[in-house]
Amino acid sequence: MTPEIIFTIITIIVMFVLMVTEVIPLPATMALAGVALCLAGIVEPAKLYSEWGGSTIMFLILMSIIVDALTQTGIVQNLGDKLFTGKLIQNQRLAIFVVCMFCGIATGFLSNTALVVMMIPVLATMVVKSNGALKMKYMLLGAATEATVGCSISLIGGAPNLAMQGALVDAGVETLGFFSAAPLTFILVVITAIYFSTIGYTLMVRTCDFDDSEVVEQNCQRERIVCPLWKKVLTLAVLVGCIVCFILEIADNQLICFIGVIILWVTGCAKPKTSLKAVDWNTMWVLNFALVVAAAVNSSGTGSFVADLVLELCGAENASYVVVLIAVCLIGGVLTQVMSNTATNAMFGPICISIALSLGISPLALCIPVMIIVNCAVISPLGSPCMTVALVGGYRAKDYLVVGLPLMFILIASGVLGGLLLYGI
Repeated sequence: MTPEIIFTIITIIVMFVLMVTEVIPLPATMALAGVALCLAGIVEPAKLYSEWGGSTIMFLILMSIIVDALTQTGIVQNLGDKLFTGKLIQNQRLAIFVVCMFCGIATGFLSNTALVVMMIPVLATMVVKSNGALKMKYMLLGAATEATVGCSISLIGGAPNLAMQGALVDAGVETLGFFSAAPLTFILVVITAIYFSTIGYTLMVRTCDFDDSEVVEQNCQRERIVCPLWKKVLTLAVLVGCIVCFILEIADNQLICFIGVIILWVTGCAKPKTSLKAVDWNTMWVLNFALVVAAAVNSSGTGSFVADLVLELCGAENASYVVVLIAVCLIGGVLTQVMSNTATNAMFGPICISIALSLGISPLALCIPVMIIVNCAVISPLGSPCMTVALVGGYRAKDYLVVGLPLMFILIASGVLGGLLLYGI
């Protein structure tokens, strides 16, 4: 074990402790880790800021602007009004299932954090219209969880996906396609929706013994967005057009996004100042330094070291893909519950790639299932910003744990099995 590997491991451990204890804010923790690795000579100083102009972060910024246009034009609001009405607001379990499915799919194309924020007034309005049939505390946690679980449906679903993509790009191996993780992610979205409308609902009734009337009253009033129909049509056309171009690989993804943003700004479908304010710069900051840590894991040899250690524990030369996948998914699935899923994916990317190359298999056979499971940070408000936003619903740490712990093991088991069937060699 070289001094570089030792220092990188110590840095990651300290970073992990700071994330769990929240002694300092997450952006400060990630920056501290990056600067420490730079001072140690493990990464070049330019690496600390070069990612801001890199393809990964620029892609996420541009897509955030395009997706925010859906909110500015009122499309998201209109969709919520159409979906969450009628008989749906008279049955709690049915309402939970539909809300979960909506959030689980929508998060693949919207900012998952913004989606949860948007859903709070929507759910509050549903509760008021139901005349007591619905409780917000039984729906918001499911919505936030699905926004976390479903973000792997597409490459633009969240920063954790791009953290894994960044590791694949740096390694010079096959990268993720736009919908590479969609099949398995959709299965987990359905499982999560069923869980929250059955077992999860029962657990919430038992543990969520607080009143949510104050939260409902504060969020049930929404300002109506008035926008010409042609702007809504054009905004949808830009988003769909970008996705089609990504899939067909017509041009560089960032170039496609730039063209989309220009169209939206020039036509007035989105306001530049509003769009730039809507970008989650906190996430961009964390992603930047997560990529710095990932680069250090790769350049210091820590990724190869950990990969060899995992292979040794799984049987060295006789290690099988199945055993390795179970081990890595279990470790990543548990670790992500108490630290940023973006940082976890950034660290596990180089490790999964090294393991896959040692086994002689495609890195995607490990990276996709691991990425999906690592994104499922569901038992605390620490692993994902979505779960943090849900705290406004009045949830306590024990509520997250009681409701999320059984789901965590179900998702890990389902993710491993689905990974073997869908991406296995």
